[in-house]
Order: sequence, then C-alpha cells, then structure tokens
Amino acid sequence: MAGDRICGCHVVTAAGVITSLQFILLLICLSSSGIILDRYRIWVATEQQGAINATEVAQAATQNRTLKTAPTRWALAWVELGMAWYTAYGSFWLFSLFILALSFKYYRPVFVVPNFTALIVGIFMHLFAFGVCIGRILSQSKNYQVNDYQESIIVYCCGLFIFALLMTFFFIIFVMKYHSYLRMRYGHQVPKFVQSRGPRTGYQDEMY
Repeated sequence: MAGDRICGCHVVTAAGVITSLQFILLLICLSSSGIILDRYRIWVATEQQGAINATEVAQAATQNRTLKTAPTRWALAWVELGMAWYTAYGSFWLFSLFILALSFKYYRPVFVVPNFTALIVGIFMHLFAFGVCIGRILSQSKNYQVNDYQESIIVYCCGLFIFALLMTFFFIIFVMKYHSYLRMRYGHQVPKFVQSRGPRTGYQDEMY
C-alpha cells in the first residue's frame, strides 16, 4: 500500500534505518559531551594556553574597559553541569532505543512511545547543551574566545548539537509515521510476555 511507504521504503524498513541513525548520532553526542566532562579540567591544567596581548590589556586599562581574558567561574560551572545533564539525557535516549527495538519483534505501538518522548525532550536538551557551550565561549572578550585548545573543542561541539537538533526533527517525523502504522495495523494489544496470567484453578503446577 502507498500509505505503508516512506520515501519509497516500507515503514518498518524506514524505521530500522532511523533507529540505526539515532544510535550513531547518540554515540557521537555522548562521546563528545563525555570528553568535555572528563577532560576539561585536564586541558586547562596541561594544554598550553593562548597568549594574552599585553598591549591590548594596557589599552583596556587606559580606557577603563574590562578585558575578559578568562571565562567566569559561572560559565565554567555551567559547562560541567550542562554536560553532565546532557550525558544523563543521552542515557535515557539510549534506553528508549532499546525499547524501540522491541517493536520490530512484537509490532506494538507502545514500544515507540519512550523514543518519541526522548526525541521531544531532546529538542530542549540539544538547545540547552548548545546554549551552555556558546555561553562559555561568549564569556570572554572577542579576541580570546577561541584562544585555547578546549575552546576549539567546544566550538565543534556547538556545531554538533545544532546538527543533532535538526536531525531530531527529522527523526520525530519518521517515528510518528511508524507509530501510526503500528497503531493502524496492530492496535494497542499488549505483548504476550507482559500480559497478566489468569487465576490458577488446578494443581497441575504443584509438585508432590
């Protein structure tokens, strides 16, 4: 049927491709946030920091202007806290994908709901992660925003979070289509392995 196809593929096939793409993007996002969370303080302590222009500092002092050559402690705190929250969200997203994978065996729309929820939450989490990272960059004066190694990593991650945000909208469209397909074809039946057992009426299971 024409209604069972997305972009020329069967709905189930398209859902399998989308699930795989979600896994790939999730692992990239988790590894990126994880490396910032784990290595940020090490980079600050061990990597060679960019030079500060003494002439510019003197001019700023003469003009009674503040020159921000280092990030504020609030920006630093938000980077670590934000990446920790984003990693926690990634764990939930990963768990929802494992549940989504069950739908390929049992064909029940209920297994799609956690992943749909994770994607909706992801819209805000990707924006939050981007905001935390860009806030860290903008906490310094223009000439010092990408003066160090860790700031270059953060800039790349900003691009990744925006890409993940755009892909999330793409995923939501396909997941909604897949959920509608399962609901239309299979309804809201509960899989056998989670159905409650009826009352026991005999002694066939008892051992003597």
